[in-house]
This record gives sequence, C-alpha cells and structure tokens, in this order.
Amino acid sequence: MPELSGHIATPEGLIEGTVQFGTTIELVSELAQVDDRIILPGIIDCHIHGGGGGDVMDGVTGIRTLARTHAEFGLTGFLATTVTADDASIERVLEAAQVVMQSRERCEARCLGVHLEGPFLSEGKLGAQPPLTRPVDANKVRLWFKSGVVRVMTYAPEQDPEDILPSLAEEFNVRLQVGHSGCDYQRICRLLEHGVGVTHLYNAMTGVHHRSPGVAQAALLTAEYSEIICDGVHVTEPSFQLAREHIPQLYSVTDSTSAAGMPDGEYQLGTHRVFKQDDVVCLDDGTLAGSAATASVTVKTLRQFGLDWLEIAAMTSMRPALWLGLTNQGAIATGSVADFVTFRDEALESVWLDGQLIFKV
Repeated sequence: MPELSGHIATPEGLIEGTVQFGTTIELVSELAQVDDRIILPGIIDCHIHGGGGGDVMDGVTGIRTLARTHAEFGLTGFLATTVTADDASIERVLEAAQVVMQSRERCEARCLGVHLEGPFLSEGKLGAQPPLTRPVDANKVRLWFKSGVVRVMTYAPEQDPEDILPSLAEEFNVRLQVGHSGCDYQRICRLLEHGVGVTHLYNAMTGVHHRSPGVAQAALLTAEYSEIICDGVHVTEPSFQLAREHIPQLYSVTDSTSAAGMPDGEYQLGTHRVFKQDDVVCLDDGTLAGSAATASVTVKTLRQFGLDWLEIAAMTSMRPALWLGLTNQGAIATGSVADFVTFRDEALESVWLDGQLIFKV
C-alpha cells in the first residue's frame, strides 16, 4: 500500500507520522522520527476562472486546460467560475462542467461544480466583470440550480430587491455569497447573519469607512465564511491580518484567470481582453482583472504572512471543504479521498489525486 511520511496536517493538529492510502486514506499513524516533508490535504479553490490559456467560459476545453495547468501547482479540487455573461453562455458552462465532472482525466484537478459569479452584480462594482449584469430572474435561477452542478453563487443583493435568492439557494443547497456589491450595511449584516458568505473580501465592494460602513465592514464584523485572494497583490498583509482576526472561517481563493501559468501577454476573461505583466493581470485601463496566481503562490503568500502549516491547510482545504459541505475531502483523515500536496524547503514537491502521483517537481 502506498504511503507518505512527514509532518502531516490533520484535523487534530500537525503530527509527525505516515499516511497510508489507496484511493482513500486507510491509516494515519504517528512516527518517532520523520524527514522535513510537509503533507497537506489537496488544495481546493472555490473561485477560479482559468489557467494555461484556458478560460471557463470556453467550455470543456477551457475547464480541462485549467484543471491540468493548476494541478501542476498543487490544486486538486475547484469550482469552475463564470463571469457575468448572457444566459446561453452561462448554460454552456453548466453543461461543460457536467461533462468534465463525469470524466476526469488522470492529470486533471477535480472539478467539484460551478461557481456562478453573477450575472446579478452591481453595475457600479463590476471591477473586471463584463457589463452584462441584470436583476435576478427567479425562473432562470431555478433552471440553473436544477442542473445540480451549481455549488456557489455570487450576487449583489441590490439586484435582488425581493430577496428571491436566499430561499432558492437553500432549496437547492447552493451556497450564496455577497460580492461586487455596494449594498447598504444593515442589509448585508442581516444576510451574513443568516449564513451568506463573502466573495473576494475587500475587492469589488464598498470598503471600511468610519462614517459610511460598507460590505467589507459588515463582513469583518458579521461573516463566518469569506473568500480572500492571497496573491500578495489584491490584499495587503495588514488587511489580511485584520480579516484573519475577525472572520472565523476565512479561506483562500486565487480568482485566477487564463493568464495563470503563462508568460506575460494578452489573454481572455469572458468577453474582456486582459493583460498579464509581472504576475499581475489587468484590463487595459489598469483595473485588476482576476489574478495569475496558483495554489503554490497562495501557500507562498500565506507563509510570508506568517501562517503555520496547519492554518494554511485550514485556509486552503479544510474550510473550503466545510463551506461546500464536502464530507470526504479537505482533510487528512481515515476515509477521506487520498488527495495530498507535499512541500519540502517551502517549495511544492508533489501532487496526489485519488492516491495517484500526478505531478512531482
């Protein structure tokens, strides 16, 4: 039976030991002496648009390109994330994700479903989203949720004046998140108190202000779960530490685009042209447009911010899995799927999916 030994991030803490596995984890046991390998549960990204030149909006080809590219950097599970688009384009992504989910290829990260980022976003907080936002259409949302592949939806509450989405999301077990929004503070607090999450904290939302509190302030004071982009570009360390202190289930995402894993140049994000230079992705007017980050960049950033390996495991895997309700992923524990990433000397060493080595540095 295959096994890995080292310093293992488990739900009970960081232990020195060995993990034995087939497609699932069979045994985790302690050893008196191990080498300096760090073993983390496979990294899960709930908000990722592309990589390796592929964009989720391209359909099966784009999602598979993303899955292969990011697996080489430590990603083992992800939500294929849309941008604001017309109905037909969104529905093509739902169909494509279903195909990829049903037929994962060996060196691909596991597609766990779809994150609908939009199309019901605030026109004033689009950031790099295409200008195709609109009010909530209950019939259309019900159709999308019925597909069974939507796991998360980001929306601006001001586009849902009748509060249609919370009950629909609960009916279909979809996680709702507030993002790309300038909604008033009191309404956001009420939503967060009822379990709604937050999309890429601080970015594309009203911020922290001493006389005019906004979405970010509500999140810091009320949210239990929130994404945060940990690429060293979207959020400074002081802002990260503030969120880390106040949001119990803060978790990392890349918000990565087709430019990830690629040289500097021009790429696609939905209908937008984006430009990568020095690991930063922008529209032609300089607006940040997602990122070029990978799972290994996230881990490197979190180490630079002072997190230990156990908290990194929580932020990159355990908490995203909890948010998505994944009972057999996100942790190194008996019965969980055998998805691991290993690090040595602070650098990625290997990636394992379903107990198989898919990448080794």
